[in-house]
Amino acid sequence: MAGFFKRLFGRPGGKTLPPVIAPPVVPEPVHLGSEDEAFLAQLVADLAEGKRRDQISGPDVLKRIDAVWASGHERLAIEWMEKLLSIPEIPLPATAPLRANLVERYEQRGELEAALGHLEKLTIDAPFALRAHYLLAEHARKRGDHESALRHYEAVLGRDVDYPNVRVRVDRLRQQVGRAAPVAGETIAGGDVAGVQAGARYRLVRELGRGATGVVYLARDAELDRDVAIKLLHPHLAGTERADALARFFHEARVMASLRHPNVVAVLDMDEASRRIVMELAAGGTLKDVLRERGPRPLRRAIERHGQVLSALAAAHRRGIVHCDLKPANLMFRRDVDLPGVEVMLGDFGVAHLPDATGQVGAVAKKEAIGTISYMAPEQRRGELSPASDVYASAVVLFENLTARTPWSRERLMAGIRRAEDFMLPASVLAPYPTVAEEVQQHLLRIGDPDPAKRPSTAQALADSQRLRERLIAAGAV
Repeated sequence: MAGFFKRLFGRPGGKTLPPVIAPPVVPEPVHLGSEDEAFLAQLVADLAEGKRRDQISGPDVLKRIDAVWASGHERLAIEWMEKLLSIPEIPLPATAPLRANLVERYEQRGELEAALGHLEKLTIDAPFALRAHYLLAEHARKRGDHESALRHYEAVLGRDVDYPNVRVRVDRLRQQVGRAAPVAGETIAGGDVAGVQAGARYRLVRELGRGATGVVYLARDAELDRDVAIKLLHPHLAGTERADALARFFHEARVMASLRHPNVVAVLDMDEASRRIVMELAAGGTLKDVLRERGPRPLRRAIERHGQVLSALAAAHRRGIVHCDLKPANLMFRRDVDLPGVEVMLGDFGVAHLPDATGQVGAVAKKEAIGTISYMAPEQRRGELSPASDVYASAVVLFENLTARTPWSRERLMAGIRRAEDFMLPASVLAPYPTVAEEVQQHLLRIGDPDPAKRPSTAQALADSQRLRERLIAAGAV
């Protein structure tokens, strides 16, 4: 035993075991509060008080986040982003760019699991939905959740038919979950575009746009040799558990078809099995496109289109239908807007308030606030819907037609403050026609009154717009 200890600890003058050297400790970067963090801290405080909410995804914020990240404090940068996104009552669209940036940082660190909640929110924001669905599909596939993966991959195909590798994965997952591929003639109602393409009557060409309930494609009608627009129900709304969404999707088609009005988009065909609506093509694009590309419209043309919109609304209101989402993106043209005789068409009745069982006209309905905030009447934001809400939206659209902007700053818009004088037009718009200027302005103030009881009826507003058009023609407006 003594010899063992001598061998272990050594003898005088003998060799000893070398000391154990601990591995070097790599210190975390020393962190002192930076100017960038001071900026972010102040922004968090301001946002919590309802200030600077339009800056949450601005370039200056991302620049500060980048600086914290680049200094070696990646986790700290993520924590600041999470703090910003945790502040309540900021609309999702305002936070979407920052949220998408955060997701990419989580993915870069291999921590996508922490970003799943953010990805789900991004799926309802059009600019980021494609990427969000793809990342959710990949995550679900890797953890073996084939049903979820298939659902998200199908949503990807609903937005981009040719997204790399997705078609192959959809086919493989369908086999794994025991779901048959669609037969020819079916569409992407279940997320599949191949059925439209493979020997069917309608062949998709490209996506035109998307809304609350579906995606609209330019398509070719092989039987009648013409271009049409096909609206396909969003894949996530096509399941049997969302029967209400499916019912409303086709109720929209029946409502539009029943109106039979020259200023309402015509429905040409519908197929409930394929979950598609076929409509006439608006080859002239939308009013939103026109205003973005060509700027404000001449006064007479704007008043003419205003009257056409009111005519379509009057037809709907007589049936007890409130559109609820009148805006330039839902106003379309059959041909180039500047060609003679081209009229505007109202489309997308996807969130319309439909008549009750009694078919009562003009009733005020109490429901969740729906629509697009820039065009919503004050009472609509409270969930109170009536034809007067559409009349108010027509005021916003007319103002935008003449100025290429809505009447409010972003701050005023989000604060929900509405006043009649919001609709005061710039003098330059009315100056060329002094004999009609006051009548145009007063008409706009009446239909844009914050109090729905003070707005004219749709029929009266239509009659006023027709009278204004005649006065403008007499004044030499072109």
